[in-house]
Amino acid sequence: MDAFEVEVSYPSEIDLGHGPEMLPNGLSTLFLVTWEDEQDAGYLQAQTHLRNLVVHRALEAINKLFQAYKLVRIGHIDGCGVRTVGIYDTLFYFSEVDGKSSRDQNVRWRRHVARSYAVSPQAPSFHDPFDTSALAIPHIGGTTYPVARRYIRCYELLEHGFYSEAFIIAFSVMDDIVQEMLHEQLNLRGMSSKTDRDDLLRGIKENRLKLYLGPVLKLATGKSISELWDKSEKALKWINKTRNEIAHAGFNADYNAAAVGIYACIKLLHTLHSEGLLDAEFPVQFFRHAKITACWTLNPPEWVPNNEQANKTNYES
Repeated sequence: MDAFEVEVSYPSEIDLGHGPEMLPNGLSTLFLVTWEDEQDAGYLQAQTHLRNLVVHRALEAINKLFQAYKLVRIGHIDGCGVRTVGIYDTLFYFSEVDGKSSRDQNVRWRRHVARSYAVSPQAPSFHDPFDTSALAIPHIGGTTYPVARRYIRCYELLEHGFYSEAFIIAFSVMDDIVQEMLHEQLNLRGMSSKTDRDDLLRGIKENRLKLYLGPVLKLATGKSISELWDKSEKALKWINKTRNEIAHAGFNADYNAAAVGIYACIKLLHTLHSEGLLDAEFPVQFFRHAKITACWTLNPPEWVPNNEQANKTNYES
């Protein structure tokens, strides 16, 4: 186990190379996390997606600090607002190896983003340089992409460090939608009694998802999931194993497991959607994000798309 040193300070300003930036007084906390690990140093210096995994290791050390404070101050003012944090909780982060910059710096406040994209402060789009509002307005308060909306919560949890919760919700949503699909398909095949359908589906206790998407799906539609996605058998085995470890063996999922798990659930639902067996449409950029977050993990399973496939803005993987 690596020894992490976490130094905490409360600066009023920070200079990230573009002049001093004022920070909210009393609301900004700076964490300096240091440790020795040649492999992590190599990840940072390689300038690949693996450098992001080192940031997650630093956040893990910070979360251990937070957990200890929360443990002794639950319900106390000193514990108020103290919670697990993820990479999207950061205003900025950067890394160094032996005191030298690894050229990995990420800044999330609006002024810096707009300046980075050469947007004039007087321009109408200064506070929305990517014109996201125009894209979002048609979906406000609506019912577009209902399944994708359910998976937003998974990514919110992933972004804020709640990895086990992100995995379990992703799995539960998929399981729920798959059961709804089987009810509909079995009804079309003549099993009109919901009680009979419930008895059939609830009677499956072991390897439930594998059997749902294997012989039960074959019985109901004429095709099993392995005929629709040739890597599904390995993916389902991995998902079930990881889910059981989290739910029954006290396993705490890390970022890698959560990102891969969410992708696997989305991929399975998209595969069934593509065959017209259920309605689970995802925006193409949403699907691309699922591919990338799964691909950019440490030693992803071989059924996860490679970097070239993941970066394509399409539904192929």
